[in-house]
Amino acid sequence: MSIQPQFKQSILWIRILRVLLFVLVLTPVASAQNAAHPDAKSPMPENPYLKHQDPWRWDIRSQIFLRAGVYYYNDRNTVRDVNTERVESVWWPMKDIEVIYPVVREGGFYWSPQKTITASIRAGDFERETTQQQMFTKSTKAEYTLWRSDVQEYVHQTHIIHNSKIVVSDTVFDHVKARLLPWPDAEDWSDEAKAFLSPIVDSVGYEVTPGADEVVKTLLDFWVENNNPQSIPQLDLVKFLTGKVIEHVQVRNPPAEFSSRSGNRIFGSTFVAGTSWSGFVVRSADIVAQETDGTKHDLATLLTSILRSAGVPARTVLCVNMLEQDVLEQIVSMVEFAMYDSERDLTFWVPIDVDRLRLNGKRASQYQQWWNYLGTHDELNDYVPVAYYFHPPASYEAFDLPALYGIRSSSPLPEYVIQSLIIDPIVSPATAPKPKPNP
Repeated sequence: MSIQPQFKQSILWIRILRVLLFVLVLTPVASAQNAAHPDAKSPMPENPYLKHQDPWRWDIRSQIFLRAGVYYYNDRNTVRDVNTERVESVWWPMKDIEVIYPVVREGGFYWSPQKTITASIRAGDFERETTQQQMFTKSTKAEYTLWRSDVQEYVHQTHIIHNSKIVVSDTVFDHVKARLLPWPDAEDWSDEAKAFLSPIVDSVGYEVTPGADEVVKTLLDFWVENNNPQSIPQLDLVKFLTGKVIEHVQVRNPPAEFSSRSGNRIFGSTFVAGTSWSGFVVRSADIVAQETDGTKHDLATLLTSILRSAGVPARTVLCVNMLEQDVLEQIVSMVEFAMYDSERDLTFWVPIDVDRLRLNGKRASQYQQWWNYLGTHDELNDYVPVAYYFHPPASYEAFDLPALYGIRSSSPLPEYVIQSLIIDPIVSPATAPKPKPNP
């Protein structure tokens, strides 16, 4: 029997292995950032309660696509049939444009190494000159970038690109030490923490109904049996209420929708690949308090409101989970709450991965146990934070579902706009700076 085929097959496998080895060598690996690099050092004061480790630096490229849709029509002398339809773009007269997009700087597990944000706007077929302005929401002082551009023409689509950087690290939380921290007086909270005590209920793209705060307060009182929620240690209360929210919300619905979701037959169109989002499925906390079925985003919005109602500064942090393969599930709603050390005059933020706690079966009765994913989290350097809100401040519009951005123009916006959001974080391993040569 000839061994020629077997020999050729062996040679083929050797060549394949060489190619694979070559690819592995040349492919950039998402490695931990060099500890000697300046960006690896958190700018936040050190504390004995929450430690950072294994920081990764990410470049975040966010893109927003807006299109005024298309119109399907038939010629008069043509049989009305899908095969004979013609497509015509819908245009809108744009005199100018304002777009806002969130900026995240620092919190319990992340910090930004950059001072400025770069962005570009393409209206129609041309990139426009833009002016940028750093802005803050009136209530929580969450940061966003406002871009302005003068456009004096009809356009049918707009493309916005937003570039930012963030460093994210895993965390180790000392539950025992943190549990001993007493409740601070209301005036002791830092200005940043006070800003996240109100409003109790955040808007997620529409006006919050009157009495929304009372709906959340009623649920809180029921859970603590009308006792003072601050009669137990702050950390115990946070864990107890987190467990109650997990028990309350039945997560059954997808948290986002693809941009390829078709709408009205007259206007429906797809112009961006299906890996982008048309927006996020989320409701305001007062509605979640009354209607228990929801998404994992509803878990976070309700927990944020419940904690604020109990006097704990809290905020929702939207992150892209780079470990998640299902695109619809990639946006994660974390919650951060503030704690205060009076001896050090130090306020620090503690992250809660409330959806992971739900999947781990955490309940309110377990509040005195140690909880992984509350403070301690060994996958956070793959959670890239992008926003503190689903929809920006009022008077700026999004279309259909909240999708982080907002747009405004002095000319009327189209009644129907197809929106798509793409967030593309790329890990950027940093090397230590080279030592300067001796003179």
